Amino acid sequence: MWVSGMWVAGIASAASPSYFMLQQRAYLSPHSVMQQIEKEFSGVIAEFDMDMQEGVLIYQFELINPLANAITRFEYRASDGKLLKQKAAKVTANDRGELEAARLISLKHQTFSGLIALATQNHQGFLTDAKLDHDLGIGYLELKLLNDTGQYKLAFDIDNLQPLPLLKWD
Repeated sequence: MWVSGMWVAGIASAASPSYFMLQQRAYLSPHSVMQQIEKEFSGVIAEFDMDMQEGVLIYQFELINPLANAITRFEYRASDGKLLKQKAAKVTANDRGELEAARLISLKHQTFSGLIALATQNHQGFLTDAKLDHDLGIGYLELKLLNDTGQYKLAFDIDNLQPLPLLKWD
């Protein structure tokens, strides 16, 4: 399966090339880059993704500033955390779920990186994707992790700070 510009093996197959690449190379953790963004910029990270561009692993982030109704997209080189691109825009109707979830995080005095730490504390693997959403009255964080058996998804309730079993995919 092709995910975020990388080939990812299914859950029942052996470890993917992406898993071995992440395991053997020296990359900054996405978590450390998230924490740096949270210190330097106003708003809430609403999305994280990793992508391979011309053989270089790139971390992509979206930061929503609910007060300014703005969204900023960032690209960082995973090997050293260098900011490669930064582009700001207004929040659109397509961003409504992320915006509502970002507001909830702000009200709960949480951070995106903190929610990821809570959501993954009992799980092993590399974070490859994470996104805030708000649907059916529930604000949640959807995550994708890659381990030696493949990729799997989790959902984490922002309001109750606990996994969402109904949205847990294997």
